[in-house]
Order: sequence, then structure tokens, then C-alpha cells
Amino acid sequence: MNYLVSTKANLPKAPGWTVNRPAQIVVKPKQLDIVTRRYEIEWLDSDGAEQSKTIVAPAMQVFEQAFGAFAQGTLIQTDNGYVAIEDLRPGAMIATADGGLQPLMWLGSMTLFPQQLELGLPACGLYRITDGGYGADQNAPDLMMGPAARVLPGILAIDSTSTLVDVSQLADGSSVICINVVSPVRVFHLSLASHRLIRANGVLAESYHPGDSSHMRLSSELYEHFVALFPHVKSLDDFGPLNHKRND
Repeated sequence: MNYLVSTKANLPKAPGWTVNRPAQIVVKPKQLDIVTRRYEIEWLDSDGAEQSKTIVAPAMQVFEQAFGAFAQGTLIQTDNGYVAIEDLRPGAMIATADGGLQPLMWLGSMTLFPQQLELGLPACGLYRITDGGYGADQNAPDLMMGPAARVLPGILAIDSTSTLVDVSQLADGSSVICINVVSPVRVFHLSLASHRLIRANGVLAESYHPGDSSHMRLSSELYEHFVALFPHVKSLDDFGPLNHKRND
């Protein structure tokens, strides 16, 4: 009698030899979630030609302060009278209160949006200087300023002793009113050949100046992104000195 049985069943295999290796733990660098936004810039290049560009960069306060001083429609005094800031072009001659006519070297803009807490964005506010407040032209519309604006309050001497004040610190609910942004608003800032006082709807306000870069506390990578916003200069030192003190 034949006791051999043919089967196709899968029989267990003997385990193979393995070499135990020390466990390797791979630590991935933590990625920082940085909110970015679009910035529009126009500038005068070294050949005197107008240039423009859109840049995506961090939506950080130090970046936004370079763009958020004057709301669209603000009237800036030039050699041809008052011109809406959105109609200015690099090379336009801006009338200053402390340095005569100065060429517009750089114009930047961004859009303020209503508060979006789900994105971690802070509330963005505008400040309205009402009829006649802080020297505003009574024949001009109320001046709408962004959170980065600094003005010369009251009737002060226009010299090296003048102190510029952050517009947010002047909000009193009467002559300067805080306005919540309920729909997108385009805001601007501008830079001249040097730090000067300009007239916006008659109010004395400063042109853009980055201030002391040592206070920025930016990494080298972020600092490079920041400097790239200003193609009209080679370094922040090219903005020159602050011609008026700030209260901050």
C-alpha cells in the first residue's frame, strides 16, 4: 500500500537568517508655517527707467509696514498739485515740507483684508483723520491712513527736533477714528531719495524708511527677502539717515 500523499498545500518555511541592525531615527526639521501675501512694487532703476514687479513674501509686520501707510485715494502733493497715490509713478516729483522737490524712487502696495482669525491673521485697521484734523485740507476728503503711517501731530517745528507719531496712537474717536476693514482695501507707501515729510491730504506724514535694521530681528533668509522688496537700493543703508525722530 502506498502511503505517499501528493499535496499542493503551502508548508511553512524555515525562517531565514537575518542581521540585526541598530535602529535609525530620522528627525525631520520642523517646518514653520509662515503666512505670505502679494506685494506690488514699482521703482526707478539705475538707468532712470520705471520698473514694476509682484513679489510673494511673508505677511510679517516688518514687511507690511513698508506698504501700509496710505489708503487708495490719498492725495499726495507733487510739483503738479495733489495726485492720488495710486496714480503716482516712479520719477514723479514729490513736494516735501523739509527738502523741496524729491523724486519718487519706490512705490509699494498691498491689499488689506477683513480679519481672518482662522488663518491666524491679525485684524487690519485703517485710521480716518477727519475734516481739518492734524492740518488736513478741509477741501479734501477725509484722509484714510493705514496702520504703518506716522504723522507730525499738532503744529510743530519742521526740523530735526520734530517727532513722528504712529497714527494708531492718535486714535481718539473724534479727530482720528479707527476703522475696521470690512472689504479689501489697497494701501500704499512710498520712498524718496531721502527720508522726508510729505503732505497727504494736507497732513504731514513721513516717507518710508526702514529704520534701524538691528531692531528687525530677522533671520538671514528673511532679511534677504526683505531687502529684495527694494530693488532701487543695494542695501538698507542706502535709505540714508532718519531725518526726523520717531516716538517708538
